[in-house]
Amino acid sequence: MQYVVETKGLCKYYGDVRAVDGADLKVPKGTVFGIFGHNGAGKTTLISILAGLTLPTKGKALVLGYDVIRESVEIRKRIGLLPEGFGFYDNLSALDNLIYLAELDGMDRNTARKRALEVLEIVGLKEYAKNKVGTFSRGMKQRLGIAQAILKDPDLIILDEPTVGIDPYGATKIRQLIVTIAKGGKTVIISTHLLYEIGQICTHAAIMRMGKVIMEGSLEELTKAIRDAYGYKYEIEVFDRSTLDLIKKDIENINGVDEIIINDLRIVVNSRYDIIKEIAKVLKDLRIEIKTFREIPPSWEQIYTILYEKSGGEVSV
Repeated sequence: MQYVVETKGLCKYYGDVRAVDGADLKVPKGTVFGIFGHNGAGKTTLISILAGLTLPTKGKALVLGYDVIRESVEIRKRIGLLPEGFGFYDNLSALDNLIYLAELDGMDRNTARKRALEVLEIVGLKEYAKNKVGTFSRGMKQRLGIAQAILKDPDLIILDEPTVGIDPYGATKIRQLIVTIAKGGKTVIISTHLLYEIGQICTHAAIMRMGKVIMEGSLEELTKAIRDAYGYKYEIEVFDRSTLDLIKKDIENINGVDEIIINDLRIVVNSRYDIIKEIAKVLKDLRIEIKTFREIPPSWEQIYTILYEKSGGEVSV
């Protein structure tokens, strides 16, 4: 697997404060990678190191194959970044702001104008290209910020808290935009303190606490680790309530079943092991018409709570 970002033992200290403390990360190419943690967890400092804006105290990090200490200039040339609180010139139009930024990156004016119009269309702001940025809502400014982050057509885009302070509709539009950009073959790293953003748009995630990465991997790997440690949950919904006791009786004989709960037309099964195949066989053998049968994955609130408590923290989700 090809990794866009690889870190090993990455640290950043400010005196006695360990903003990043031994972070190990692997960000696969073409993923939406979420870095989650409370304010002060170290997300922004980690992103600053990866973007080549801050040097680490110790440890190693490669971004697009370049070393963050020796080749930070090369990294900055090749990534797109939306830092938290990014600002534009309010008295200039959206188009002029982007042209100016593109020219600073070395584009000639004709190329800069063409590319600026392209990215404005991508983020849904082309009809507002000549409007002054001072008239934009916060959500529009964030989308414009993403537009500047993709101006260079970078392979890696890093977005620090891209939906913070934005109304639900605007935040939804930005999340949709991030997914669209990733589907175009780009790798996107977002930092967020919003758990549901991880579950909604990310394919991979890292969870940070007090500068440490307490777990990272694909969503499947993270949820499987929780299932293996704390059990599995399944739900069966039937059409006929009279069949529930029959299903319950046979499922009780499966090794690993801890609890079976009947609620209206549903049966919820808690198990120590992955018994989805065994339950499916019971349902097939009984020849009972089933409305739905599914595994209930752990919620991100559960995953975070479990990991945070294991790492010694007090949870406040």
